[in-house]
Amino acid sequence: MNDEAKKSGLAMKELIEKALLLGVGAASLTKEKLQALVDEFVRRGQLTREEGEKLVEEAMQQARRAGTSIKERATETLQETLEAMGVATRDSVDELERRIAVLEAKVYGRRSNVEEPPTGFSSTTTEDEEPS
Repeated sequence: MNDEAKKSGLAMKELIEKALLLGVGAASLTKEKLQALVDEFVRRGQLTREEGEKLVEEAMQQARRAGTSIKERATETLQETLEAMGVATRDSVDELERRIAVLEAKVYGRRSNVEEPPTGFSSTTTEDEEPS
């Protein structure tokens, strides 16, 4: 991967991390404000303490669900961005490493301890034979 792609990937990661932290900070601030509002309603006798606690808990559960949804969307966006940048995935690198291990074993006449990936060609084909 070239330096520009690395920098772009790091910048994207930092941007996503900052957005998530901002969301957590906003949720924390919202809880404090909601708690203050609930406390005021309790003080005025418009809500019981139990009703207020239940209201705050429900709001926090909803905020957590929203945070999870945002995190999932951010992860999807990051994956799409990395794919568009041509960054190799761990799975594709692992697959290439398996294929290289099989080819090295064939070239050096050793048994491969890695299962040969499906290629559509027989592993017994020699240069003199034509593939079937």
